[in-house]
Amino acid sequence: DTYQLWSRPENLEQPLNTEARELFYRQVSKGMAVFTTTRNSDGYGDIRAVVDTTDVKNHQYLNRKGVVQITGTITDAKTGRAINANIFFKTDSLYFAFSSVDGSYDIKVPASKSYQIQITSTGYVNFSDHANLQEFDLKTLQMNFKLQPIEVGTVVAMKNVLFYVGTTKLLEESFPELNGVVTFLNDNPKIEIELQGHTDNRGDSKKNMVLSQQRVDVIKKYLVSKGISGKRIQGKGYGDTRPLTTNNSEEARKLNRRVEFVILKN
Repeated sequence: DTYQLWSRPENLEQPLNTEARELFYRQVSKGMAVFTTTRNSDGYGDIRAVVDTTDVKNHQYLNRKGVVQITGTITDAKTGRAINANIFFKTDSLYFAFSSVDGSYDIKVPASKSYQIQITSTGYVNFSDHANLQEFDLKTLQMNFKLQPIEVGTVVAMKNVLFYVGTTKLLEESFPELNGVVTFLNDNPKIEIELQGHTDNRGDSKKNMVLSQQRVDVIKKYLVSKGISGKRIQGKGYGDTRPLTTNNSEEARKLNRRVEFVILKN
């Protein structure tokens, strides 16, 4: 209420706060503000304006509690080369960013929410993952992603496609990733794939083989129901015959229980 009482200052980062001296910030209209800065000036200060871009909106989130700044890089899984990609964080709202020429990205999202992450880039398999920020009290988070190039023989793990134990019923959290596969196949109409189902070594091997085949059939049926031609999709259940690792612990068995698809034709 007086000039002696001030709120806590917030660093709004560039272009609003730099190593120079910024003063007299004023909002002159909705979506536009002006201020003075000595950065790149003759020392007396120049008047600059900022407009309501995605970056400015993100700076507004910094002034609220419960915001996580997520940074990272997007690279080619085979070569390590930086990739230009689109990054989407989906919850009840959609947040997106673009990776720069060096593969880096920066996005600010509300905390205490669960996000479906989708990353797309021309020439690469769509990437899908899940991040539950409700489990952590974070202000910053680094998430690096590797995209697989679209090539015959590429194996894509569908790690969020899950079933109720011992059944062919898909868990609800499986559908965002399955829908991502639908999008990928629609965007690349010449691609043909083989779905592969795997189990751990618990139980009867013959029953595991049957269950893995039934699960593959369920996934194929879902993709076809979304408009993908069944001729483009083969499916095979391998049971417990192709483990990724030993079955000596629950963590190891979890790795062996998986669904994948392999690109057969491009």
